[in-house]
Amino acid sequence: MTTVVPRRVSRARVRRGPALPSRERGAWRWWVAPLLGLLCWVFTIATMSVGELTPWGLLPVFPPVFWVALAGTLLSAVLLTQRERVRHVALTAHVSLTILLLYATAPAIEPVPRGTSVYKHVGIVQYIERYGSVDSRIDIYHRWPGFFSLSAFFSQVAGLPDPTSYAAWAEPFFAAVDALLVFCCAQAVTRSARNAWLAVILFTVGNWIGQGYFSPQAFGYVLMLGVLLLVLVSLQGPANRFGGWVEGRLRRLARVKVPSLDEGPFPENGPKLRIAGLVLLMDVVLAASHQLTPYVLLLQLGALAIAGYLRPWWLALGAGVLTIGYLIPNLDYIVKTFGLFSASDPFDNVTKKNVDGTPVFQERFITVVAGLMFLSVFALAAVGVIRRARAGYVRSATVLAFLAFASPGLLGGQSYGGEARLRVMLYALPWACAAMGWAMSPTNQRRVGAKVVAPLANAFWFAFAFVVFFFGHEDLTSLTPGEIGAAAFLSDPANVLPNSVVVQMAPNAPDRYGPLYFKAGIGIEALSYDRFGVDRPLVFPSRSDVDFVAEKIRNAGPNGYLLFSRGSANWARDYQLYPPYALRAFESEVARSGRFRLVYSRSTAAVYELVK
Repeated sequence: MTTVVPRRVSRARVRRGPALPSRERGAWRWWVAPLLGLLCWVFTIATMSVGELTPWGLLPVFPPVFWVALAGTLLSAVLLTQRERVRHVALTAHVSLTILLLYATAPAIEPVPRGTSVYKHVGIVQYIERYGSVDSRIDIYHRWPGFFSLSAFFSQVAGLPDPTSYAAWAEPFFAAVDALLVFCCAQAVTRSARNAWLAVILFTVGNWIGQGYFSPQAFGYVLMLGVLLLVLVSLQGPANRFGGWVEGRLRRLARVKVPSLDEGPFPENGPKLRIAGLVLLMDVVLAASHQLTPYVLLLQLGALAIAGYLRPWWLALGAGVLTIGYLIPNLDYIVKTFGLFSASDPFDNVTKKNVDGTPVFQERFITVVAGLMFLSVFALAAVGVIRRARAGYVRSATVLAFLAFASPGLLGGQSYGGEARLRVMLYALPWACAAMGWAMSPTNQRRVGAKVVAPLANAFWFAFAFVVFFFGHEDLTSLTPGEIGAAAFLSDPANVLPNSVVVQMAPNAPDRYGPLYFKAGIGIEALSYDRFGVDRPLVFPSRSDVDFVAEKIRNAGPNGYLLFSRGSANWARDYQLYPPYALRAFESEVARSGRFRLVYSRSTAAVYELVK
């Protein structure tokens, strides 16, 4: 008998273990960019300081390491989405760092929360904390109190009675929540984790609109994405006759030559009623929190229901009853105060200016970039829908088209103060970003070689538009403790009598702040838009100009105040409302005139009271 002697195994080989597959080797390299980027971000916020900003905002203030961190993180993240294996943990780290760089840098380096609207919202929360209720007679915010009531509850539970202690971090918080919901929604539509991560990256660097601050808009946006996620995951159904007709038109438009691919199965009917009930409950909260978002959601749900993709179809009807039902008791107030429809011309609504004056070159450049971004988002979304349909996935392309192109319906009745195109893009952006992945790979396959250039180019174009628009306006968004102190002074009945008139020489100052903000003066902002603009230009300020303002204030109310602030001066400079030296010279004339007396003074803000 032959004895088989086992081969001697090397101790070194036993100690090393089996060799890893080639795709697992070098996995540590994908953590270099987020770790180095985090160090660069820490260095940035430790060394930066916000002083007097030019019309370029923060763009010339950032150190080079900030741009290196942003470019390196974005490059690594996009390349990581194209690997054979999708690494969720590493991509989460990349997206988290991108949110820190883009949304958390300004709150980390500025002394107070940015944005004048934040302080009006904080005042409403403080009012609810003090009185435990709302008063619909005060303003429109008390008629839609969902967000403010929830914030007041959070303040009490967290032991933070002053919402300004956490309001500054609302932007990175909402950016992170939105990124999570966009990932889930994109994966539900595209059925691809690779495209879902690419959609999250594009959405994060493309959401430069700035509606993620401490506001009902940001809260309503989260609720809207949550509702649509439940619909996509659990409440979808096959197309009805109208939906089939739409799919047929899309097949003809896209010149589809391949058979339709099965995209079912659809969820069972069992849990649908419970999920539909949850959707309606979320819609109630949304309808009581924001004046616009529920109607965008209603457009999207209605489109899906008419085409048969929403099951049960009556869910859209229920959402409509809740949304319109909440509006009816407030309709008279809305019509009398704001008007239900501002214009019926969609082109006029999308092109209407939201500011007066003649912007400087920097502001015109930012506006051009924003317009190109608006066009590219919808163009790339349309290309993605067409390419997905040509690949045979007509149903998913149709569903995404309904979601992405429903928001332009808002342009039929409102300009929203010149922000219509921004709102339309905001609501379409998650779905447009999901469709962009199809524009580059309609079958959800990874891109290799030169094909990686397309997602990289889109990501860097979106990032460029973000930093130009978001940080380029920081000279108009950044505030100082002195300006907030002036707002608190003017909102305190101990300092300012009710129904007083508060005049700003230009917009962009927080004029209402605190729990008693509703007792503050009535602001007449931007005298430059009145006689100080055309009929009486403020070129060489004199005593007669001071007398003109004093008489204007006296005719408007029994008591009056004149507010000068850094933010208003920056606005007047960026939109050339006055000559560069005029506001400073005019304030000197006010101080010497004897018609006003100084009642509040800081380096960045001053308040003068009209002498009786």
